[in-house]
Amino acid sequence: MGLSGTLDTMPVHELIGWMLGKNTTGILTLKRASITKTITIESGQVINAASTDAREYLGQFLINFGVVTEDQLQKAFETQQETKVLLGRILAMTGLVEEKQIHRILELKIRESFLDVFLWNQGNFNFQDGIVPDEPNVIPVSVGLDNLCQEGMTRKKFYEEIRAVIPSNAYRFLCNQKAIPKDLDPRSADAVMLQLVGKEFSAADIILRFHSLDFPILNNLFEMTKRGWLTVIEPTASTDVEIDVGEVVMESGAAGSDKNAAQTDPDGFLMSAQYSMQYRNYDQAIDILKRGLAAHPYDPDLCEALEIAESGLVDVLKSETLLDQRVPYLLRDDLLTISSKWTPAQRYILSRIDGQRNLRSIIMVSPLREVEALKTFRLLIKAGYVALH
Repeated sequence: MGLSGTLDTMPVHELIGWMLGKNTTGILTLKRASITKTITIESGQVINAASTDAREYLGQFLINFGVVTEDQLQKAFETQQETKVLLGRILAMTGLVEEKQIHRILELKIRESFLDVFLWNQGNFNFQDGIVPDEPNVIPVSVGLDNLCQEGMTRKKFYEEIRAVIPSNAYRFLCNQKAIPKDLDPRSADAVMLQLVGKEFSAADIILRFHSLDFPILNNLFEMTKRGWLTVIEPTASTDVEIDVGEVVMESGAAGSDKNAAQTDPDGFLMSAQYSMQYRNYDQAIDILKRGLAAHPYDPDLCEALEIAESGLVDVLKSETLLDQRVPYLLRDDLLTISSKWTPAQRYILSRIDGQRNLRSIIMVSPLREVEALKTFRLLIKAGYVALH
């Protein structure tokens, strides 16, 4: 028996409770805007969790937990491109990561990907009963659905406490040096976070730098505020200046294609976006669809159209200038010192440009979605901050 609906009418904990009573086997798909999660369940055990959020890829968890470096992951990706072998198997075969480490990270990946859904207030879900994957995981992993449900409810409650102190990821912090222990290990996660805070990084910046989902980093920052190490600072216009995308990247050729965007019904947004896509104006189509999803977060046609528009934009950007083998370089040496100028995505990309790594190398190990990374590169290039060899 299948089941589908929306998370405002059937919250995640109720959905999981329904599954627990049936010793479930099947595939649960959850979608929110451009993010899709696919949870595979067998006899009440979660055996896999896939996501279109780049931060939930296995490689990102390996970096986040210090198992591999970005350069090591990049080499493994290159081998994967040549051999088509799964990443976990490559890492185990080359001896770079022990099989027990991969097992531990895969289990953490399942837990974090699944628990993250408990923080969603909106989204669609669809459960297909009785379906199991044809091929088992290279390294079998399973996590009990009942344990995840209990932990998810606890996390949701704690997340609400965190958000009462850190209302959004745009917030920054001040270090209270007198409260920080003198013997704090400089290699610890806390010490690294404090260093980033000292550079005026926002919570969003720190999350990207750690290749992490939101909750683990926000949890650490929250604990440091409780200890008195940090003071939370509200974001202001002067500390959140962004490059004006509209001035430097809007394409011509589809003037007037936004004529139906003011429609309040989903079909109006969809028709307007489709008109833009006919002229390959994917930027405008994406903007229209995101506005449509803000008004109609559960509309499946808008979600599907957004995936198509983002895929189209990726193809256009790759075919025009952002070819995989081109090497980006900075046109100014002081760019990273202008800390208040950049969005978190821009700051992350700029920090990875060294004149040696090509576009593919940077994007493959990035915690950003491919479309977001490519859009950020294009913006920085057109604004005159970055060039390509």
